[in-house]
Amino acid sequence: MKDKIGQIMRKTYGYWWVDGLAEIGMGLMFAILGGYNYLLITLPLTTAASIFLSFGEPLVFLVCWFGYGRLARWTKERLTYRRTGYVAYQQKNRKDRTKRAIISAVLGISMALTVTYIGPEMLKVNSLVMVGGLMALVTLFLAIWHSVNRLILIAAVQFALGLWISSFPIEPGLGSTLLMAAIGAVWLLSGIIVFIIYLVRTKPVEEENV
Repeated sequence: MKDKIGQIMRKTYGYWWVDGLAEIGMGLMFAILGGYNYLLITLPLTTAASIFLSFGEPLVFLVCWFGYGRLARWTKERLTYRRTGYVAYQQKNRKDRTKRAIISAVLGISMALTVTYIGPEMLKVNSLVMVGGLMALVTLFLAIWHSVNRLILIAAVQFALGLWISSFPIEPGLGSTLLMAAIGAVWLLSGIIVFIIYLVRTKPVEEENV
């Protein structure tokens, strides 16, 4: 019985990926982060703008992350739910949201330490390979948990991009920017393809009833 409930929950959350909008949002988020990172490495270090941008990077990530969720929901309310229905997700109480925020912060800090220190310094692994690998693992988890097979391919491509770009004879900052841009392009391309297929295969409820 518990397995059956788990399958239903996974199918429900898998509906989030049905139209490709979530992937398009992820692609845009990585594009913004890549552009922000590019500003960090191109502005002179002595300028006030560079200092402000350095301290503002975590804030930009949080804004992008929460903005991604709101934008995806706003778009789905006006497009997806008119075509294939609305799925209500269980609302988290304040205690659960706090716990989730703490876990996310710990995971974020752990990933940052792994990419910037543990990987390059202790394990002697290129930071771009670490980023590609960690992104691949997160995407693979989403693919398995939400039962979305195409995310497995995205995970593999992200890891391959990390390996490939790490071989370029460029400075780490530019390599990191290029990797984020490339990962964003992969998510965006996947989302656009799925979105087009979704539009072709579905129609708004009003048109079906005519």
